[in-house]
Amino acid sequence: MFYSHWKKIALTLTALFWAGCEDSASSAVCLYGPDPNYSSPAENPVSSSSETTKTSSSSVEESSSSSVDWSSSSFSAVYAPPTVFCTPMDSSVSYFPNDYSADNAKFWKEEAAKHDAVDKIDSIKQTLTETPVCLEHLRMELDRFVALYGAPTIINNAVESCSDGTTRPSEEYARFLKMKEEWEANQPALEEELKKVYEDKMKEIEERINKCLSGEGDK
Repeated sequence: MFYSHWKKIALTLTALFWAGCEDSASSAVCLYGPDPNYSSPAENPVSSSSETTKTSSSSVEESSSSSVDWSSSSFSAVYAPPTVFCTPMDSSVSYFPNDYSADNAKFWKEEAAKHDAVDKIDSIKQTLTETPVCLEHLRMELDRFVALYGAPTIINNAVESCSDGTTRPSEEYARFLKMKEEWEANQPALEEELKKVYEDKMKEIEERINKCLSGEGDK
């Protein structure tokens, strides 16, 4: 009985052996082993390296021939950004240049001091039985209104409409906006300077008022 089982086991091992040999290059290799005179590609580095060099060279040539010339004029023409055209719109902006002048702002501060001094003189006169002549002259001098006239500057077609759906200021209007921005940025420092201009002017007028009240102004 053991013999019959052993026979089955031997047949099974033989079948597995031949199934593994189906993937071999030759049945002779399975039966007798590899040929001692045969050299595998791994054992022949010269030929293997040569084949690899040929394959790499061929791949480079194929890649080179199929590559795109990215610097070609045709590529630039296809992917060049579209040109944006802008046309003037029917719009206008007006402003007074004097409103953006530090010297003009100082002038109006002095005028404000004169106006307040006139009110002060009128208040003092109510306490006097007789108004000194110099005080009357000073009031007349201070009550002269001096106006700085100036025509507004008008910017026609201040805004432009562009083909990409956006709008932008014209060159002249852009210059004005930049000037306005710089003016507003310097406003805090200018306000401090204007405050000093007012105080200095008012101090000068008060000294003249006191001279008139003391009688020195009529001499």
